[in-house]
Order: sequence, then structure tokens, then C-alpha cells
Amino acid sequence: MLLCKQKPKDDNPNMQMLISISVVGSAGPLRFLVNKNELVGEVIRTALKSYASEGRLPVLGFNHDEFLLYYPTTAGVDVLSLSDPIGSKGARSFTLCKKPPPTQPLPPVPHHRLPFLITRRVGV
Repeated sequence: MLLCKQKPKDDNPNMQMLISISVVGSAGPLRFLVNKNELVGEVIRTALKSYASEGRLPVLGFNHDEFLLYYPTTAGVDVLSLSDPIGSKGARSFTLCKKPPPTQPLPPVPHHRLPFLITRRVGV
């Protein structure tokens, strides 16, 4: 009688998976094991600690709220929410990017300087 090993089921929430995180501007990806139900915020925190402990450049810091984790989709890429489980989209390759700085509105121009700005010539 021949016995076959059964493959582990993928529906186990505590199942670990190997993920690869590419950091924009860095030489190569980070690879480590995570639980499928681990939150994206914790995965980013782990990636930042691993990145710093390896002495990689550029220096990123440790605030996970300043980063976004992208995953590939059929239409391009999409971003994961910090409260999503890492295994919720089925992806194993991710890209870590800093959030773009918020755009700040230009300060209002005082009325007494407005005629100067309008009549000023460039290159004179």
C-alpha cells in the first residue's frame, strides 16, 4: 500500500508564507516569513527593522505610517491598507514606498504686493 502525503491546505489562517518586499531605491528585495493573517502595518514595521539591521541605503526610518505597501494586480498595482491581512490579496511580492508629501496650498499674496507682482518683468 502506497501512502501519499497530503499537501497543507491554504485556508489555514496561521499558515506562514515567504514574501518579498522591494524597497524603492534599494539594491535588492527583503525576504522573510510572515503569517497570512498578520496586518500590513506590522509587516511594514518588520520590513523597516530588517532593512535597518542590514545597513541598507537609503536610510528610511522606523515610522510605518509614512509608507505604503503596493502589490501587483492585473490592472497594474494597488495599495494595501495598514489594517488588511498581508495574505488577503494572494500576493507574495510587494513594493514599499514612502508616502508622497501632502501638498500645501500657496500662502495668500497680500493685496499691497499684488501690483508689484503683476508689473514685474523677468530678466530686466
